Amino acid sequence: MHPNSEWIPWGKGVRVLQSHPSGLIAVEKPDEVLSHPNPNETADADGVLVRANYSFDEEAFHVRDGQGGIRRVYLLNRLDSPTSGVLLLSTDAELAEAVKKLFALSMVSKRYVAIIRGRGLRTPRGTWQDVLTKSRGPGGGVRSAVAPHGVQGNPAVTLYHWERAGSGNLPLSLVTLEPRTGRTHQLRVQTSHHGHPILGDRTYGDFEFNRLMGTSRGFRRLFLHAVSTELTFDWAGERVKFSATSPIPAEFEAVLGGPTSGRDGKDNPPSSGDGGTQVSSRLRIRL
Repeated sequence: MHPNSEWIPWGKGVRVLQSHPSGLIAVEKPDEVLSHPNPNETADADGVLVRANYSFDEEAFHVRDGQGGIRRVYLLNRLDSPTSGVLLLSTDAELAEAVKKLFALSMVSKRYVAIIRGRGLRTPRGTWQDVLTKSRGPGGGVRSAVAPHGVQGNPAVTLYHWERAGSGNLPLSLVTLEPRTGRTHQLRVQTSHHGHPILGDRTYGDFEFNRLMGTSRGFRRLFLHAVSTELTFDWAGERVKFSATSPIPAEFEAVLGGPTSGRDGKDNPPSSGDGGTQVSSRLRIRL
């Protein structure tokens, strides 16, 4: 079905969604699979996007062609290990550089879904505009944070849209997120900063809430998924529109309580306000 990618040794659970004769490939990455190996660490081959050596200088996997040669598969964007969904790669070096420039210019449309804490937002749709800074966390990993007023950093812009609440009075909502910039951990940091951390986020989330919801609903992951990616590029004298979509994982619906839960026929979601409303004395949270 995808002849220009059938020779690539994909990691466990990685699925090709779409490919193009130019060498552009869209795959679906499962949660807890690395986009590429971590520097100076030995990773289980099945736990990486491609079972091959990775060059950080070239940002490419080196795949043996079976004839003593090496073929390169260029990684065009990344997802955090716990995030699932659409990723782009290329088997052509020139195309890889062109697509990376489109990412840098924010000319690639990316859409995510997330399950967040709270049954509603102040407004059902809007834009978060923040300034993020980066630092080193425990173990040397990169951490991002919203900068205090007046502190310099990198602008982070995300469009959000409330979709629906969880079943009954479950203090959860499904939202769509469209990042217009590509900062480290951008969506996870911004949702948390604006009062609605993503369920299952072990770095920026509400840890007590994660523990209680995990016990009651049995989840085992970060509920952030890259649903779709779309871009337009030049190839062989033509303008090519390329898109790929990855369905919302079944565990999202299981945690929310079903695909129609929380809908009441109205356009506007319940507002959480600033102070919030206590939903359950057992959970002891404020939305």
